[in-house]
Amino acid sequence: MNVLQNDIPKDRNKVRDLKCDVVNFAKDKWHAVFSRFYDAHKIQNASMTWQNVILGLNNKGLEIMDEMEDVKSSISFIEITDVSKGRHTVTLSTLRSEDFVVSSNHADDLFSLLTKFMDGLRRKSKYGIAVQDSTQIGLPPVFKDPSHSDVKNIPFLSDKISTVLEKVQYVCALGIYKPELRDEIFCQVCKQLRITHPVTVHTRVVLLHLLAGCFAPTERGRTSSSAHCYCRDEGLSPQLAGVPGVKELQTHLDTDVDDERTAYDVEADSAPPSGTVHQICHKAGLQDSSGFSIYITLMQRRERLTSEVQPPDLNELTNGNGHHEASSPSSDSTTSDEKSSHSSSLEFPEPHGAVTSWTLFAQSFFQFKGAHTYLCAALQQPLLPKKDKADVLASLAAWVSILRIMGDLPESDHGETLDVAGSAPPIISQVKQSFHKKYTKRDVDEAYKKYSELFKDPSHSDVKNIPFLSDKISTVLEKVQYVCALGIYKPELRDEIFCQVCKQLTNNPSRNSSVRGWVLLHLLAGCFAPTERFFSCFLHFLQESSPIFSCRVERLVRRTAIVGTRGYPPSWLEFQASKNCKPILIPMSMMNGQRMIVEADSASTVQELVHQICHKAGLQDSSGFSIYITLMQRISCLGNGTHRVMDAVAECEQHTKQSGMRESSSSWRLYFRKEYFLPWHNPKDDLVATDLIYQQIMRGVSVGEYKSKTDDDLAKLAAQRYFIENPGAVESTKLQTFLTGWLPETNKKTIDLTYWTTKVMNVLQNDIPKDRNKVRDLKCDVVNFAKDKWHAVFSRFYDAHKIQNASMTWQNVILGLNNKGLEIMDEMEDVKSSISFVEITDVSKGRHTVTISTLRSEDFVVSSNHADDLFSLLTKFMDGLRRKSKYGIAVQDSTQIEGAIGVGLTKGDLVELEQPYEQFMYEDVYSATCVRTGKLNMMPRDLIYVIPTVEEPAHDTLGMLTVQLRKDPSVFPTQQIVHREHTLQMYAKLHFRQGSDNAVSKFLSKASFKSSKKDKAQTNWQYQKESIKKPLLKRTHLREELRRASCRSFLAIQQYMGDSPLPDQMSEMELSNENVIEPGMRSRHMRDEIYCQIIKQLTNNPNKSSEDRGWRLLYLVCTCAVPSTELYDECEQFMRGSKHPLSQKCLARLHLTKSEGARQYPPHPMEHAAMESKKHTINITIGFPFQHQQDFEVDVSCRVVEIKRVIMDAFDLEGIDEYGLCFGLKDRVISAPDGEFFLDSLTNVELFWAKQMRSQRSSVTESNKGSPDFSAPTTVHVFFLKKLWVNSEPGKNKNADSMFHFPQEVPNYLRGYHNCSDKDAGNLAAYIYRAQFGDDMSALSDFESNMKALIPHPVLEKKPPNEWKQLVKEEISRTKGTNSDKAKLAFLKIIHQWPTYGSVFFTVKQRSMKNYPKHVLFAVNVHGIMFLDVTSKNVIAKYEYSQIPNWAYDEQSFTLVVGDGPNATKIYMETNLGHNMDDIIMSYVAWMMNTHIQKRPSYAGVTVGESLC
Repeated sequence: MNVLQNDIPKDRNKVRDLKCDVVNFAKDKWHAVFSRFYDAHKIQNASMTWQNVILGLNNKGLEIMDEMEDVKSSISFIEITDVSKGRHTVTLSTLRSEDFVVSSNHADDLFSLLTKFMDGLRRKSKYGIAVQDSTQIGLPPVFKDPSHSDVKNIPFLSDKISTVLEKVQYVCALGIYKPELRDEIFCQVCKQLRITHPVTVHTRVVLLHLLAGCFAPTERGRTSSSAHCYCRDEGLSPQLAGVPGVKELQTHLDTDVDDERTAYDVEADSAPPSGTVHQICHKAGLQDSSGFSIYITLMQRRERLTSEVQPPDLNELTNGNGHHEASSPSSDSTTSDEKSSHSSSLEFPEPHGAVTSWTLFAQSFFQFKGAHTYLCAALQQPLLPKKDKADVLASLAAWVSILRIMGDLPESDHGETLDVAGSAPPIISQVKQSFHKKYTKRDVDEAYKKYSELFKDPSHSDVKNIPFLSDKISTVLEKVQYVCALGIYKPELRDEIFCQVCKQLTNNPSRNSSVRGWVLLHLLAGCFAPTERFFSCFLHFLQESSPIFSCRVERLVRRTAIVGTRGYPPSWLEFQASKNCKPILIPMSMMNGQRMIVEADSASTVQELVHQICHKAGLQDSSGFSIYITLMQRISCLGNGTHRVMDAVAECEQHTKQSGMRESSSSWRLYFRKEYFLPWHNPKDDLVATDLIYQQIMRGVSVGEYKSKTDDDLAKLAAQRYFIENPGAVESTKLQTFLTGWLPETNKKTIDLTYWTTKVMNVLQNDIPKDRNKVRDLKCDVVNFAKDKWHAVFSRFYDAHKIQNASMTWQNVILGLNNKGLEIMDEMEDVKSSISFVEITDVSKGRHTVTISTLRSEDFVVSSNHADDLFSLLTKFMDGLRRKSKYGIAVQDSTQIEGAIGVGLTKGDLVELEQPYEQFMYEDVYSATCVRTGKLNMMPRDLIYVIPTVEEPAHDTLGMLTVQLRKDPSVFPTQQIVHREHTLQMYAKLHFRQGSDNAVSKFLSKASFKSSKKDKAQTNWQYQKESIKKPLLKRTHLREELRRASCRSFLAIQQYMGDSPLPDQMSEMELSNENVIEPGMRSRHMRDEIYCQIIKQLTNNPNKSSEDRGWRLLYLVCTCAVPSTELYDECEQFMRGSKHPLSQKCLARLHLTKSEGARQYPPHPMEHAAMESKKHTINITIGFPFQHQQDFEVDVSCRVVEIKRVIMDAFDLEGIDEYGLCFGLKDRVISAPDGEFFLDSLTNVELFWAKQMRSQRSSVTESNKGSPDFSAPTTVHVFFLKKLWVNSEPGKNKNADSMFHFPQEVPNYLRGYHNCSDKDAGNLAAYIYRAQFGDDMSALSDFESNMKALIPHPVLEKKPPNEWKQLVKEEISRTKGTNSDKAKLAFLKIIHQWPTYGSVFFTVKQRSMKNYPKHVLFAVNVHGIMFLDVTSKNVIAKYEYSQIPNWAYDEQSFTLVVGDGPNATKIYMETNLGHNMDDIIMSYVAWMMNTHIQKRPSYAGVTVGESLC
């Protein structure tokens, strides 16, 4: 009141003055708040250094503050004499001769604003100080008398008199050559234009016009958008006084963001944002815009591109494989403008949306134009920008290596050199050594010069010591390995390497070079995948290229993206297989003495091979089985996880090479063995597995791997083996012979053989049953004996850096996990400590640690590189034991729990559940019997602790439990699994990005009074309506290329769930596949991000419709991707705790995907249609040769072999490998690989072989997308055929003869592919007639119309129709009484005698063999391949498969190599069915290898796959 009465004027006209006073007061008193703040990594001067501080710039000067906002130092504007800028630094020079160097990511903005302040203060200043006497000052010599000056030798200035044109040309040349001078030149001319002298103004305008025709300023702000903006004064300039208009606007600026503000619609153009600020200031009536900034409030933040992206010329676009849609000239030369403008930017520009066109990608991201097509010259710089000099040099070296691999650049001849075998370090070591060196700009410049010299005369160049490029002559395999190793070791080079190869494949004029390039691309795809930035474009490039090569690359790169980057470059075996377009066939030795061939590729994991072996061998469960690899005397367990098999092979080959031998002579072997037993393993559940384990045990005992502690045990094992393998009466001589070959050497040497003979004979007579039906039981006894006695040997071992508990620490020990528990051993395998499963109460995981909590209140912390696998297997054991357990212990007296008073339990009583615990998991009461009283009661869950065991606890174990229960009952959790809702709240605290951790943002938040606003980071784990601007996970946020993909995926999830409008002209299937599922399949970080996003939107979702659609999307994601180990447990708990109907189906699908493997392609339209119909199966219509179609309902994730098995059972067929599932198109047939998912195979065929189907696959029409009968597009038909004609003797299988052999042979017969006599033709015509019409003779009346369906076309022309009718009628009469099945069998028995029976025929044109006709018939059957005369059908030549070492094919040809060594002959054939010829020959070869491998016991030890590669 006193202030109002005494200090405030009564005149209302003074309101504006009061507002000015308020602003001036804030300017003077709160200048620290009205500041622009900058995060500074470091600020230093000569005497002091500040780390991670805040720099505030306000109208008083600069203030250096720590994170607690305490001012450490200040610099006023009067002290500053100069401001200069580095790349990420700003240097402030002061009057005290001190230089303050500020290091900050916002150096540009700091420099701009500070120079603005300093320049404005100087311009408006009316004060100065004399620095010296006026007598000491004079003009520079050249400007004292310019006309008569004799000053010379000035840099960049000629002493000669030049014309005006020459001067203009010189100034323009400076800007053309040096982009950094362009702004300077424009500024100088513009500065002079401000002096409006009537004589010179026209000349200056002309100069400016000429400059503008040569180059442009460097300003790149080319955006046009309409936005609702608001201004906020965030830093008052030093000159701001009480200007009318400013005060009024500040009055309306409140600190609450949610308050209404005055909004202005402004239209922006390509000018800088300052133009928009001036518009707002004009509309609001502001006279000065200093200190005001623009904030854009949009749904998603739109970031400025770091370099300029030119819109592509539509006339220059190609379709991705080099075929121009419109011709356009291309040039490999680039101007200095193009080079410098891109080289100055070290980050990728990113256009809005994913770039899928190869040409668009090159124009958007490459450093110079015209760089996406084939080039056989040195690169002036890497295709993509690089930050590190080592990456630049490695990119240039990769380019040279790629050209040499593709044959586009010859190897330099440095003369004869002598290299000691094995002296060169491994490829990976060479790459690491090269990257560990420090490189300077001089090194890069010298490398460019050396590459220029190298390309002048590559063959005779003597250029040496090029970084990352070896001077020694290397093989093609070594070059491939080096290029692959670069990408494996350095992720920043992966896109560069892929782009270089794609560039060379575009418009490549050489067929040989293209084939080599596709081989290299296939090997690269098996090592690593492109980043998210290039992945979509790479897939599009492949889909637009030749399917013969690109189909294989696309499958492999998708598998690599799912499996992850490998650890070693490709092996010799992979190189040979890829070079010849063959699968990798690996011999696998079984413990029963048998061997089998398994098919693999570069991305095959041990788990995949184990599943393949189990399928072929007939095992029901693969748990505990692992693959071992041996090399000479070394053996290594590869386990049963995601380790790549070919990495182990490559390591063996590398070891062989270091030993001085060739990689091809590496004698590694693979074995399939039992590694560990499950605690609940029962040998009677899987007799096939029991037989393998039994054989392994007996072999292990014989060689001393498993050692018996007593002679009685060894004698019993010997008696059991003898009885199992020797039926009949026991013979002493035969027994001695057996013991001589089987007993371990140590036992035979220490004790006489007679002793063992007598001892084993006694066991055979007294302890072994005489009934041969007990053989299976004996094998089970042997397995149970090994499980109990040798559990330490049957363990999975882990190297542990450290294991510690409260009282003990073990360093560098071995941890063994077996069916009894955990054992801690030293390097001598002495057990230091053990932990039984009964003692373990909880298992938790850190980054590289596993913490095991016990009943003794001890925590064992295991530090190991294999923590993930240990945690996974240990939790599997504990969860399985609890689920199968029927035993528990009372944790307190029943009288203390309401509802259990009459149960009669005392603390520590052992109870036996009526059923295994998994039957009561979600129940509140258990039906159990107290062992002490023998009474059966219903017991509350809280009363019982379920003991993790499948056997009744021993007395001492029960005593230990009772003692611990009395000490600390809290360590006995009674609710191991509770059906309650789970969220990501705890996971989010550790892994989610917690808002902005920026200290400046925190300070600004406090300054603007926002601290009271609710922190969104506390609820970022649950549903939100708004879109996200940054990824949820920290790991995703740290990767620049995944940030935009994460935001796109979240928006797509919202659109799919109905929380945001669906984009126009995009179906839900496209939306989910392209923006959600596909990115998750390509990147392991995106998998976790997408799982978190979907679960977030399902948590506390208020909209039931949105929730239902979200669960459907989650189900589809579970089909195609599995999250990381840490998130996997969270997903399990979330699904298990949810009450939604789809939650348990999602959980089952997630388990299935983890155990059986993920899909390669996103869900097919049939899956989306099934989800719309709330179905989880699809209907497949399959055609059969006997003119029959049948619908089969199968799971969406079923494999081809599973469908084949269903069909085999339905038609009672045998020999599943002899049949094949095929996709039929208009002009070709594509075979479906047995191991692939059916829908993956179908998708691959539609993408690569039926490109016209893309439009049908891209969306599901409204008319059928909800129909349960929605099926594959009609142009892709599915057939089930007899593929391999082995075991195809007529009469062996009635159904096979009737349904497959006969209907498949008749068309070949009628086409005239067999050499048939007239007599046979009449006889076979009768049988065909009987098979079709039976006893109905009416069809003979119209014989002429039916005779083409009875008689082969070539034979039909030999006689007139009447004669054929008479002959056929006689034969039909002779076969009277023959029914349809007998007629078919009789037909097959006749043609079975012909050499062409069961053949697949191809009509080809050949020019290699002069003694062959130009057109021949190429036949493939079980005996080999044949060349037939097209007219006579006589056999010209016949080759068995052992005579065919190799073959190759492309789109238009097939080349067959017959013979071996110098006598080998290449037969070149023109055909467009080379892929079918390759498939059928490869199938026969693989079958023959699998069948005959037991006849070649040394096969697995010699050169593996030599005949195929």
